[in-house]
Amino acid sequence: MEFARIINGHDHLWAVKSPEKDTDELTLLFRKWNNGEFLFDFFMENLDDLKDFFHIQRIEEAVTDTFEDAEALQELILDFPYTENLDELFKPLDVTDNRTRELSREKARNWDRRKHASWLRIYAIRLEPNIYVVTGGAIKLTRTMQERKHTLEQLEKLNRCKAYLKANGVFDQDSFVELTNEN
Repeated sequence: MEFARIINGHDHLWAVKSPEKDTDELTLLFRKWNNGEFLFDFFMENLDDLKDFFHIQRIEEAVTDTFEDAEALQELILDFPYTENLDELFKPLDVTDNRTRELSREKARNWDRRKHASWLRIYAIRLEPNIYVVTGGAIKLTRTMQERKHTLEQLEKLNRCKAYLKANGVFDQDSFVELTNEN
């Protein structure tokens, strides 16, 4: 498993990078969420979830909402001064992650979205306060991640990354940086 530093000169935000892909998971997410064709196809395939959970009938509205939300989320995660306060953006994925903060699975979204709750999710492993490794993300239109294949895949990526970090002795920022320097 490879990792990419998201903001040069800062060690608080990283992302998984697969060798076969041209960039890291966070960059890939924002590319998808800003691609109208991808979004149209996604919402066509998941129209029932969009209607049932968010009560949105028109795909064009969902695409526009996603563009707006992606822009706001990108600012929250990448622009100063927000990047210095990632703990305010990321929250534990579930109750089990709330009990322990070492290598906890976390989710980020635009928590203050006005129109409707944000369906965009960024998933990450929290190494220590304000230090995160993004494993991926999704458009989540259902109550749980297990309900759809694309969100279940993201849950599996989170779990694989956590297991990899544990198996390689990572428990904080220093041990993580040491691991990335070895690779």
